[in-house]
Amino acid sequence: MGAHLIDHPFWSLDLGYPTTIETVSTPFNKLSYPDATMTYYEFPARGAKPAVKLTWYDGNLTPPRPVELDEPLNGEGGILYIGSKGKMLQNTYGLLPRLLPKSLHESVPVPKRVLPRVPLGMAGGHELNWLEAIQGKQKISSPFDFAAKLTEVMLLGVVSLRAGTRIHYDAANMRITNTPPTDGPNYNDLLTREYRTGW
Repeated sequence: MGAHLIDHPFWSLDLGYPTTIETVSTPFNKLSYPDATMTYYEFPARGAKPAVKLTWYDGNLTPPRPVELDEPLNGEGGILYIGSKGKMLQNTYGLLPRLLPKSLHESVPVPKRVLPRVPLGMAGGHELNWLEAIQGKQKISSPFDFAAKLTEVMLLGVVSLRAGTRIHYDAANMRITNTPPTDGPNYNDLLTREYRTGW
C-alpha cells in the first residue's frame, strides 16, 4: 500500500532518498513477513526544505489519534502530515484532505485545482491513463523515474527489517554504509539477488 500512501508526501515534499531507515515489527521469523511493521525514514534537508521524518505503519500497528481529531482514525489507511502550524489528514489515495484542528480547516479557502486528475474507479482510471500515455494522448500520472525512486524507498524498509537494524543509505552509490556484524550477512547483499540465467 505504500505506493498509494507514501507517494503523497514523497511527491509533495520532494523527499528524494532517505539517509537512515529502521523497521521494527511484530515477531519476524525471517521465513514469512510479520503481521505488522513500523518503518522510520529520515530524509535530509533539500536546499531550503528542512529535513523530514516519515513513519510508515503497516498491519495492525497504527499511529496515535491526533488530539485535534474528534473521531477515531479510519482503519482503511491514510496520511497524517504534522507541521509547525497544524496537521493535515488524508484518507487512502489522498482522498478527503482536511486540516486539523477543524477551526484551521474552516479558516482556509479550498485551494484551486491546478493539477490534472486521473479518474478513480474502474471506468478507465489509471489503466486508461497508462494506455493513453503509451499512445501519446495523455501524460502519465506516475512516470518511471518517480515510481522507481518511490519503490526503492519503500523496499529499503524491507531491507532494514531483514537486516534487523537501522541502516544508513548512500543513495548515490546504492550502498548501505553500516558495518555488518561479523557473524551476519553483508547488508548490501540484501539490495539485490542473483538472477537466473536469461533474466
